[in-house]
Amino acid sequence: MLVEISGAVAAFFAVSCTLLWMAGLRGSPAEARLGRIAQGTHRTSIDAPFSERVMIPVLGTFTNMFIELMPHTFVQRISRQLLAAGSPMTTSGFFAALLITTVFFPLAFVAFLALVGAEISVLMVMLALVLAGVGFLLPITVLQLVIGSRKTAIWKRLADAFDLITVSVEAGLGLDAAMRQVAEKLRGPLADEIGQVLREVGMGRPRREALEDMAARCQVRELETFVHAVIQAEQLGTSLGRVLRAQALSLRVRRRQKAQELARRAPVKLVFPLVLLIMPTFFIITLGPVAVRFFDYLSD
Repeated sequence: MLVEISGAVAAFFAVSCTLLWMAGLRGSPAEARLGRIAQGTHRTSIDAPFSERVMIPVLGTFTNMFIELMPHTFVQRISRQLLAAGSPMTTSGFFAALLITTVFFPLAFVAFLALVGAEISVLMVMLALVLAGVGFLLPITVLQLVIGSRKTAIWKRLADAFDLITVSVEAGLGLDAAMRQVAEKLRGPLADEIGQVLREVGMGRPRREALEDMAARCQVRELETFVHAVIQAEQLGTSLGRVLRAQALSLRVRRRQKAQELARRAPVKLVFPLVLLIMPTFFIITLGPVAVRFFDYLSD
């Protein structure tokens, strides 16, 4: 009875938190609160819906407890990875999703089996542990995929951004004005990162710190090299246009080498589909009729 009650509570929390998280994707809670305040319709805690008064505080309490149980280094690594992914959610939001997939859904699965009359056996417990492991790895894997996709998008835009900055600087613009041209002309995560750097510089932050933070967030080696080259050129007083042109040329050489490397890997990657898919089909088509006729001959 205790297992059924705890499982039902876990299922309720899992479904409710999932629906709340999906609803939160439509807009930022801060933007929603600002909109209500601007319209003069800010509700008190009594008028707020049940989800805001009960569900979100309870989920936040469980999330904070879950974060306290995690190693501090793991929490810091997740925070850095969220920054590298473009901050799709806060660290607390990520661990809330991790809590739902790791704890609530396996308990809901056990409760469902108990409600339909299945006995709580070792196999059921092992299956729940497997679901918990999969639920723990799933958000982390999705986060890694988002980071990889964002890094690839930044890396593909670097050559165009370097060329545009180089042409703008050689035409007489300053580095900030050249970076503003990149933020306005290009689209994608690189333009967003450069726009954030410009906003930080406009608020009074030193350009060096803003550029270093951008390189740390993006975690792209070519961008880090570009940032260090720009900072060193400003410190030494060398020609910034010459440094930028050298960086653009070096990036294009690396892109060519990367394309050649991928081209050399293609034959090795084709071995597996060739052996597992193409060759068996080829043998079935060519030797199949011969085998059928041979068995017919033996049967006669």
